[in-house]
Amino acid sequence: MMPRVLWPAAFALLAGCVPSLQDPTARFPTKVLAAPYVLAPGTPVGRDELIERLKRLRYTPSANPAEPGTFRADAASVTVSLRGFVHPLAGAEPTAVVATFEGGRVARLASHSGPAVAEARLEPELLFEFSGPKRVRREPSEFERLPKHLLDAVVAVEDRRFYRHLGIDPRGLLRAARRNVKEGRLAQGGSTITQQLARNLYLSQRRTFGRKLREMFIAVALEMRFSKEELLRMYLDEVYFGQDGPVSVCGIQAASRFFFDKTPDGLTLGEAALLAGLLASPYQFNPFRDPDRALARRRIVLDAMREQGFLTPEEMNRARLEPLKITRAGHRPGRPADFFIATVQEELERRYSGDVLVSEGLTIHTTLDPWLQERAQKAARKATFEAALVALDPLSGAVRALVGGKDFAKSPFNRAVSARRQPGSAFKPFVYGAALRAGAPRWTAASLLPDKAQSYPADGKDWTPRNYDGIYRGTTTLRQAVSLSLNAPTVHLAAGVGPRRIADFARELGIKSELRLDLGLALGDSEVTLLELTAAYAAFANGGLQVEPYAVSAVVSRDGDVLEYRKAQGTAVLSPEEAWLLTDLLRGPVRHGTARGLARWGLDRVAAGKTGTTSDGKDAWFVGYVPGLVAGVWTGQDRPTRSSMTGASHALPIWAEFVSAAAASRQEDPEPWPRPESIVELKVDPETGARARSGCPNRVVEFFLPGTEPADDCPLHSGGVVGWFKRLLR
Repeated sequence: MMPRVLWPAAFALLAGCVPSLQDPTARFPTKVLAAPYVLAPGTPVGRDELIERLKRLRYTPSANPAEPGTFRADAASVTVSLRGFVHPLAGAEPTAVVATFEGGRVARLASHSGPAVAEARLEPELLFEFSGPKRVRREPSEFERLPKHLLDAVVAVEDRRFYRHLGIDPRGLLRAARRNVKEGRLAQGGSTITQQLARNLYLSQRRTFGRKLREMFIAVALEMRFSKEELLRMYLDEVYFGQDGPVSVCGIQAASRFFFDKTPDGLTLGEAALLAGLLASPYQFNPFRDPDRALARRRIVLDAMREQGFLTPEEMNRARLEPLKITRAGHRPGRPADFFIATVQEELERRYSGDVLVSEGLTIHTTLDPWLQERAQKAARKATFEAALVALDPLSGAVRALVGGKDFAKSPFNRAVSARRQPGSAFKPFVYGAALRAGAPRWTAASLLPDKAQSYPADGKDWTPRNYDGIYRGTTTLRQAVSLSLNAPTVHLAAGVGPRRIADFARELGIKSELRLDLGLALGDSEVTLLELTAAYAAFANGGLQVEPYAVSAVVSRDGDVLEYRKAQGTAVLSPEEAWLLTDLLRGPVRHGTARGLARWGLDRVAAGKTGTTSDGKDAWFVGYVPGLVAGVWTGQDRPTRSSMTGASHALPIWAEFVSAAAASRQEDPEPWPRPESIVELKVDPETGARARSGCPNRVVEFFLPGTEPADDCPLHSGGVVGWFKRLLR
């Protein structure tokens, strides 16, 4: 038998890793890139915007732009020598192109020598890095200045036998295995603090048997080379505590300053326990994001310290009563992409451990358009209250801009992704879509609906929905109900369609939040997120495809291996005819309804969308789209408070400021959404919803899905020459 004292040497010799432990501070920065920008004939970008995009990428003006990274701007064209770049989905070679502009668009794209070019790509902009001297908040600490209760808290929850094992804890492995088997999931890991340090410093985060074995070998070698105090200090200097926008908060010094504006030696017992609790999941237990969950985690840490003899019952109880006094000290001023960066962080943390984002050297390709993002943040900051904005590519679901609040530095809560609020009338398109899809000619854009006070049973009493303006018109068409956002006829329609069918329709388009199956659903009383609501509207804009919004398009290792990539593809949920008809209906509010204020920004001819206002004015929404871009805006107060806000007065201006600045809004085509040939065009009488006759005083053009057009002529008015004369004499 080999003596126990020789086992560590045998492990280290087998691993062959002792010489590699000379530089425990070595780091591989992880880069996060925006999306490449594609230039092609017809791309809605003007000369000045292209110049601005080039300058963002540090292209320099030149009279003879032959070197990559240079350009020349003439009166109606830009000549640019593009740098090449590597991308798993959309790479490009260095090339020189000439873009000629007309009407705010690329009219022609050609090579420097003359032949036409189908497209050219600008390289992705570097958004941020998760490590490096400017991006990672990490400061070395002195072990002697780390308070004992901090060290005890970390050992209690991360590695209770830290001072007794030699880098590997068989008991901990067995204990974790038993719990994982009992719960049927990976509920607990068996890694020691030394193993975590080995993984963070020298290994990848891939969960493979080979990596785990090497981790054990290196852990034993570390135990041979360093004392327990040195190992614990190194661990606390390396470990990841969370994210401050693009800045990774790493190490106990940075975490103490960030959360409590003090050095570690000034941490109270409660503060030390809270920081120790963060290590299990910096996102889940972030006190800025979820104070209640952070405090619950703190209680678990304190219980563990008491159980292991680090605290007396009195000390534990005093620490439990400490108020949560987080200060968010030392943060940088908010940057336009901070909320998007946080979204990327959350998306990656679902698939990778937190440490991989600061040490693995990944290249993360995202979908962000930084030029649009700046304009989105600028528009949101004009809101009276808090605001959130999301902009997507309607064909793919790629997130082009995302703003979760007016100022990330003051409040990092992501209202675009995490907040669920009532959308009010912004939910109504799903009622109309479900009605039109019913198939029978019973409901069409010309269908007549009663616009009067009607009562419905709800929760054991009568509920009478009222129009926002308090005016009832007696009878209205479905199209007029859409344009004017009338509540009474919409609820009547919902009663006929059925809440379940409406909810099923909304879920097909991408709504994932729980929906109440009652008539209040028609007026948006079920809470949703801005991101899911905006993505659901994409199906109207793209011809009927349901898309999943996403922010990360690809992840590449430092060795160039593509670890994952997203090939965007939608699922057909609407026919092109249904999508076009719903878009045509949603152009009504913009032309002469609740969203007619868009005319101030010149968007009334190119936009479709819907306002939303809760009955007590707590939430205001506008979700809409122009060719190539679907965007949604929410504004309100974090603690819902009754106010006089409306979607038209508060959310719509933010949306318009952003979209009018976006290149996708410049659309000269008088018909931005071509009508499918199978759509039936017919003149109808709006009083009856039937085919118009020559005597009908009001004859309007209406559109119908094939087979749903009215078969009968108007019963109220005469036809032929007699009808024509009667109409003439009115």
